[in-house]
Amino acid sequence: MDAKTGEHAYSNERTETTMMDTPSVVTKTVPSQVENGTEFWEQTRYKPKTDLVKSLKAGELPSFMEFKDFARKTRRLWLTLAAAIIGLVAAANVWARVAEWARNTRVKRQEQAVATLTPEHLMARCGAAAQDVTKEVYPIAMRRMTYELRGQEKLVFAFSRTMEAKSDWVFLSMDNESRGENFQTTEAKVEAMPCLDSTK
Repeated sequence: MDAKTGEHAYSNERTETTMMDTPSVVTKTVPSQVENGTEFWEQTRYKPKTDLVKSLKAGELPSFMEFKDFARKTRRLWLTLAAAIIGLVAAANVWARVAEWARNTRVKRQEQAVATLTPEHLMARCGAAAQDVTKEVYPIAMRRMTYELRGQEKLVFAFSRTMEAKSDWVFLSMDNESRGENFQTTEAKVEAMPCLDSTK
């Protein structure tokens, strides 16, 4: 009986020793695994850079997150630039339309002024002619009015009308007698004689 008792006592002592050793191993192992896992996560997780310019200067290829962060921080600047560009384009478009409208208005005014030109209008706009000669060849009367410009140059305006009563003069042509040049377009006539562009 004593022998059995001794065996049981020895067996219980080993069991107690085993039970005491096991928690100690667990308590030492679990914190180590947690610490190692946290350290691994800290090392491997992405840490975005806040300065895209520094990455470019360092010769590094910026990632999508870096570019996104840069775009977010400079959003107001990009919006301001976009608004300024849109404003400039709109202003240029409006200016072009205004310039085109002004040009069309000027051309129409000049065409009207030349188309309705009479000897009386010519004298009212450009003054008295250096020469004013009228020839009657029945049933038409021809009138030539000569203006001397820039020394030797002479501009000749030709008008005609029928010899019937109350017939109006009709503007026929405008020539540079010194050069033998005929002005065909309204623009050329006004350029040679700017005083024609008038409502008088």
